[in-house]
Amino acid sequence: MLSRKPNNPKAKDDLNSGHIVVGRIRGGWGVSGDVKVEILSDAPSRFSSGGVVYLKGKTVTVERARKSKGIMVVKLDSIADRTAADELRGQLLTVPEVDAEPLPDGVFYHFQMIDLPVHTAEGEDLGRIVEIIETGANDVYVIRKEDRRDILIPALVEVVLSVDLDGKGMIVQLPEGLVLGTA
Repeated sequence: MLSRKPNNPKAKDDLNSGHIVVGRIRGGWGVSGDVKVEILSDAPSRFSSGGVVYLKGKTVTVERARKSKGIMVVKLDSIADRTAADELRGQLLTVPEVDAEPLPDGVFYHFQMIDLPVHTAEGEDLGRIVEIIETGANDVYVIRKEDRRDILIPALVEVVLSVDLDGKGMIVQLPEGLVLGTA
């Protein structure tokens, strides 16, 4: 079971309900109102000319975009000049969840995994996923329950037995030697 990163789960509380983060404005670029955008999406094509994203809950249209040194330089129709662009530093660009690119079976977006209940194969309630750490090799799920310390569970097929977003949540086989301590 794998997860995909295109969204910042920590920022989800700041979003309009039902929206996911696809980019973060890093500041202005030039004098015409272009902005530097850190892409947080597996579908950077959504920033092509004519693409629609949301900024502060309002739709904005991409007039033009190009790659530059690992970021996108994007001109949004609602930003007139460098001053307005600079004022948007740190703002999130979003799209409705329904516009997320479909994923293969067994692969999930981070926003889908956050707050998912986690149980062992034996039925023990471990808590809920509160964070996903990206390590490069595989993601690590941070599981939290009130009466114990956080549990870190690697996102590996031999550990994550199943994921049911609409029902039971995540079922795991804890790695040998993992001790569940109390808080």
